[in-house]
Amino acid sequence: MRHLKFAPSWLRFLTIFLLTMGILFRFSNLDSKVFWHDETYASLRISGYTANEAKQQLFNNRLIGKESFAQFQGTNPEKSLNDTIMSLAKQDSQHPPLYYIIARLWMEIFGNSVTAIRSLSACISLLAFPCVYWLCRELFNVPLSVPGVAIALMAVSPIHLVYAQEAQEYILWLVTILLSSASLLRAIRLEDELEKERQKPDLFASWSIYAVTLAISLYTFLWSAFVAVAHGIYVMITAKFKFTETVRSYLLASLVGFLAFMPWLTVVIGDYFQFLISADKTIIQSDLI
Repeated sequence: MRHLKFAPSWLRFLTIFLLTMGILFRFSNLDSKVFWHDETYASLRISGYTANEAKQQLFNNRLIGKESFAQFQGTNPEKSLNDTIMSLAKQDSQHPPLYYIIARLWMEIFGNSVTAIRSLSACISLLAFPCVYWLCRELFNVPLSVPGVAIALMAVSPIHLVYAQEAQEYILWLVTILLSSASLLRAIRLEDELEKERQKPDLFASWSIYAVTLAISLYTFLWSAFVAVAHGIYVMITAKFKFTETVRSYLLASLVGFLAFMPWLTVVIGDYFQFLISADKTIIQSDLI
């Protein structure tokens, strides 16, 4: 049983103050910062248009006004959610669709303004606080002051503040990494507790959350595969490189997570082979010249 030890009053006050300031910073001046290159392409994907379609309609020997870009920078009646997913599959498969699906639904409710699309990232960033608290509680048997300090540091961290105000998927990726890591530690803890009580571990109850959060993380960003590898290394080290029941359960849960990601992974692999084929054709043509 873990005993709850509260922090000194001054530390609790400092933590609450930094958390409040961090939340205010995340929602301040969302529309006054430069909407840069990557955010423009993210909005293009959300709109459901591909880069080729945008070029065909914009670069037609006419003056281009800012109104001409509006339909390519948010939701519009000509394109649906399915078009958003297909535009990613055709030209940007290295970016899985989860964030763009959420952003499309968000913009259909709150509009296409810069403030609207960036406020989604700001709201998602707030989920990192309970996630890092859960991770600290699972990782360390420590007083409540330690997770509080971790939350305060994350609230005012410059890199987290930057990504919390960008119309991209990286802050959502952070949240999914925290969730999957905490759920992994929870699954290991539950199995250990049941083994100590000489009860048969319930595989579904212990590892289903990890499998789901791993799949969500993969559908947010491809590099989550390296996070899964790091999780595997941690499990093997804690098991002293023995093929224990915990290692077997981890491998099965990871397999389920990757199988759930398989539909998009086939798209990524197909695009990669298509790129290799086009590169070979370019080399052959240059050799003939």
